Amino acid sequence: MSKSIGSQRVFRAVLPAFLLAVSVGQIYAFTNFSTEIAKYIGETKGAVQFAFSLGIFFLGMGAAFFGKIVERNIRLSTMIGTTLFISGLLVTALGIKMKSLALIYLGYGFLVGTGTGIIYISPVKTMMLWFPNAKAIAAAVPIISFGLGSTLSTILYKGIHWGSETSFAMFQLRGFETYGIVRTFMIFAAFYLPPMLISALILRKPKVEQMSFAHGLPQCEFTYLGLAKDAYFLRAWLFMFLNISCGLCLIPLAKQMMDTPAVGYPEKLTTWVIALCGLMNGGGRFLFAWWSDRLARRVNILLYILGISVGVMTASWWPPLIGLALLVINACYGAGFSVIPGILADHYGMTNISKIHGAVLSAWGVAGLVGNQAAILVSDRLGFGHSGVVTMLVVLYSLNLVNVLFLRKHRPASEFAPQKP
Repeated sequence: MSKSIGSQRVFRAVLPAFLLAVSVGQIYAFTNFSTEIAKYIGETKGAVQFAFSLGIFFLGMGAAFFGKIVERNIRLSTMIGTTLFISGLLVTALGIKMKSLALIYLGYGFLVGTGTGIIYISPVKTMMLWFPNAKAIAAAVPIISFGLGSTLSTILYKGIHWGSETSFAMFQLRGFETYGIVRTFMIFAAFYLPPMLISALILRKPKVEQMSFAHGLPQCEFTYLGLAKDAYFLRAWLFMFLNISCGLCLIPLAKQMMDTPAVGYPEKLTTWVIALCGLMNGGGRFLFAWWSDRLARRVNILLYILGISVGVMTASWWPPLIGLALLVINACYGAGFSVIPGILADHYGMTNISKIHGAVLSAWGVAGLVGNQAAILVSDRLGFGHSGVVTMLVVLYSLNLVNVLFLRKHRPASEFAPQKP
């Protein structure tokens, strides 16, 4: 690889992919703001939190239905995503100021969610084209950065405080929170706009001669109707839906489950487990992506992800092991996102991968509305508690394992749909 191509990979792909993903990853930090928003506008936290559920739903839908624009014009799609995301933050600020849930749902649910979905898929194909021999790791870069965006947003909002007030080591950085919840969202919009605009301008696919070897399969005709009838796609969609739903059953209820009398973790241990869950999520995305690049058949990584998930959830029937299960499930939950683009590219080729990847991510949107509610239904409303949730997850992970066993029987498609004569 020449020095010129190496520098282009960093400037045209890695840097903008990181900046875009770490910006829109702000959506996963909404839990930091929901209580303050609810207090300011006089609504329940649950009503405000629904804006996040809507955001995840429209994230999946944005990824699904803007894939064609991503394929045609990467700059246009990134600019559209940036415009929707930034305007969504501003509309959210207006909704808080006017104490309007409808405007908050429009701003954070629809606009931020849709913009995030478009930005999420925009760098993925570009990264895989620049790094064709390590597709999973390449796709994992923006996906891992997306997770880091929640951490960055939390630091910006809360600030940094090191040491004690009487300590020499005391260091304070004031966070956006000190400006009030309305101004916070306005400042977020101003903070994220420059790096996202710059990234939209510099993100580029490699030239034809550099990317010709990246097309493993012939050019093919694409339609969403054809995709909806394709068995491989439907099984890949089902894998994502079940894996994300299971993850969202556990992740929002992590603290609640560890605080139950049956588990009885001390407060400090609970805090450490929750803190480590974020690191395991990002680490799982990288580790399984790296592992999948070294397998003769990349799709087999899904068997390992689900086999591990079934094992740890079965073990967590013994309540003290729920903390370990939460850490491992977070790693496997993140891994599903990072390995699926490479698996789809192996089967369908690179020609329509943004459209197909986006369509698969519609499962994320649906799971965002289903997963957490399923856990609450089983645990609280039906009264089955911790053991009921664990039983449900063992069943769902096992069903998903069977689904993947059928998925791996499919041979790579030589063409997605019949060519026109």
